[in-house]
Amino acid sequence: MKFGCIAPSVISLPWDLHALVPDNAQALTVTLNVRNGLPGEHERALDNMPRAADVLIDEGAKAIVVMGVPVAARRGYAEDCARLNALTEARGAVPIISSLAASALALRHLGAKRPLFITQYDDEVNAAIVAFCRAAGVEAAGCVGLGAGNAAQVNALSVADYEALTKSALARHPGADGVFLSARGNLLSLTAKIEATFGLPAVEQVQASVWWALSTLGMKLSGPGRLFPADFPNAGGAAQS
Repeated sequence: MKFGCIAPSVISLPWDLHALVPDNAQALTVTLNVRNGLPGEHERALDNMPRAADVLIDEGAKAIVVMGVPVAARRGYAEDCARLNALTEARGAVPIISSLAASALALRHLGAKRPLFITQYDDEVNAAIVAFCRAAGVEAAGCVGLGAGNAAQVNALSVADYEALTKSALARHPGADGVFLSARGNLLSLTAKIEATFGLPAVEQVQASVWWALSTLGMKLSGPGRLFPADFPNAGGAAQS
């Protein structure tokens, strides 16, 4: 069974996707070639999204996740769901969701009502993420970011940067009942460490995206972290409550 991922820009390897896709599934990936930090790039990405979906569907994808947290966050939860539901309808009912909406679904599934958000972004994008997730039924206990605003700054970040920020932020937000990590593609090991160290459910966007895709396709969930052993049939096309 195949599912698709639409990435906003360059995919850096190693990527957690490899560790999460089971042997009986295939992940197909295309990129929108967004240049981070430049004006008009997110708008261009939205214009190119239908064609990217067509490419994946032509290759046999039966569900599609649209990566790119800032794109979804800036247009808001309601518009994100409406646009992707319309694209789903126009593309023969192939379910399509944003990774941010899938992450909100995953947090809700794990019972995280007030998770702490740890991101690579600045305050403006973080505010949009918080508003998006609030509309999706997840209220952040707090949101802190590493302040990256362009490709060079994003590429300079390491898993250790996220870990250090998570530890300090959890100390400042003791009421958090989970952690959401956004948005590099190699944070799976950190989610496992957070769950083991702090006893809190932790979700990162690649993990949430694969969970949603496999659930939507009715495939067995198995993998690392609290998210995968649980059964969640019929995840659906968008994170509508």
